[in-house]
Amino acid sequence: MPEGETESRKQTIQRINRIQGQLNSLKTAIENDRDCEYLVTQAHTIEKALSSLIIHMVEGYIEHQAKILVHEDAEEALRSIKRLFELSHR
Repeated sequence: MPEGETESRKQTIQRINRIQGQLNSLKTAIENDRDCEYLVTQAHTIEKALSSLIIHMVEGYIEHQAKILVHEDAEEALRSIKRLFELSHR
């Protein structure tokens, strides 16, 4: 696996670990009966982190996989990128 892909995967795992920590923190806050405003704020932070994760994964795909596919089958690369774009905006 090329170094760029390895670094991208490492960053993806770090983002997932951070989100898991945020989810655990939210769960603890709910268990401790924190006020609704705090819970909603934390949930919104998690939502933004998930959106950022999706963008990061799509960027990684384009940088590492679609770039190769473009040379092999440009039409398939375009279809693949369009599918990812649609999925990320549902």
